[in-house]
Amino acid sequence: MIGRVIGPAAAGLGVIPISAFILLEVLTAALFPDALVQRRHLTRRHTDSAVTAAVVLGALCGLMMAAGAALLDFGELDRGAVPLWLALAPLLPLAAFSGTISGLLLREQRFRMLSMRLLIGQPMALGFGLLTAKAGLGAWAMVAVQVVSVLITFVLMLSAVRGRFAPYFDWPALADLLPVALPTVTGVFVMLGKYRFFLLALGFLVTPVVLALSNFAFRLLDAALALVWQCVAKIGISRLCALQDDRNALAEAYGDLTELQAILGFAICGGVAVTSHDLVAVLMGPSWAASSTAIGVAAVASTLNFVAGDYTSLFVAVGKAKRNFYVAVCSVVVPLLALLILMPTTPATAAIAWCAQAIVLPPILTIVVLRELDRPLLWLLRKLFPGAIGCAAMIASVMTMQRTVFMEPVARLSGSVILGAVVFILVTWIAIGRRSPRALAVGLLHPRSGTLFVT
Repeated sequence: MIGRVIGPAAAGLGVIPISAFILLEVLTAALFPDALVQRRHLTRRHTDSAVTAAVVLGALCGLMMAAGAALLDFGELDRGAVPLWLALAPLLPLAAFSGTISGLLLREQRFRMLSMRLLIGQPMALGFGLLTAKAGLGAWAMVAVQVVSVLITFVLMLSAVRGRFAPYFDWPALADLLPVALPTVTGVFVMLGKYRFFLLALGFLVTPVVLALSNFAFRLLDAALALVWQCVAKIGISRLCALQDDRNALAEAYGDLTELQAILGFAICGGVAVTSHDLVAVLMGPSWAASSTAIGVAAVASTLNFVAGDYTSLFVAVGKAKRNFYVAVCSVVVPLLALLILMPTTPATAAIAWCAQAIVLPPILTIVVLRELDRPLLWLLRKLFPGAIGCAAMIASVMTMQRTVFMEPVARLSGSVILGAVVFILVTWIAIGRRSPRALAVGLLHPRSGTLFVT
């Protein structure tokens, strides 16, 4: 929405500083949350030390980002981006605090409070960003979104632990968390940062306009799939870690989570793929039309990312978090190699390079996950079947309507959404056995006994 107001040129100006900020935010905010959830015996020393260390690291990264802005004094585009870098840098210690506190809330399975970050923060951030864009401030609208989102999240997380946290540093307590924290944050940093690394590399090959078009194509799909990744990951990490001592129960819980993830992921990827042209026409307008093909390519390839389930949470739960780092490195190297081979000049060819990871990694991860769970391939296919058959039926029905009934883009998009949703829900519900996904059932898993802070 903001990109439609400010246009591709201004959006291209803001892509690089925003990408750099998110890379550093991931490094600081994702350092300790999984380790705090996974540790069996968590004390006040662990929690206070983790939050304190994360905030200090966030402050250092903020200083590093501000200092790095001085290195960008070359080229007209980069000089215009320097103030954007300086405005984002002070947000990093706040983001580090919020990210670490989210781990404590996740351990307590306080999903309602965690969801408030998006339910409250995202609409307010979007509204403020649109006001900034309407005021003619260009790329500053993208910064405005980030500022409001970080500030609201910080206030919510601070209120959630009021009176339960004090600055404290205990190296032995941090050492207890680091065996999980270091490989996890490294893997998350690379995994979530792979898109930013890709954009940085792509920026050396294409014009700012093509970069903005490619960025929008990936971001539109990523924004839709954030529902899947965040929902399943938040449920999965707490549930699987609580079952880490019962491998049979852990395997069954993983299967239920895979079923849910496939249903959500296949629906979104299939829906975006079959409506990509109308989505761009309605949401962005004709100046962004070149991104529609890239969106379709990325959406189709992204379906493969759901076949192995939430392997990231599984590897953390079984104490093999280093595997997430190896997967993350491969997910960066593969598209960068594809980028060097293809040397894209259009958003569509950039999307092909980006999607190389979705072809190479899922088969390998599927084998590793099945061996870890000691389950056959047929077991996994049964979990994927409801979402797959529902997606196939949805695509067939929507494409039939699009080819037989002439409508304007807005009407065609609305009709596609309604028809696709009805067909997908009906077919998936029948395929799953006329029930809701078991991963969403209440009462299947009791949280850990005891209090969060053990003195």
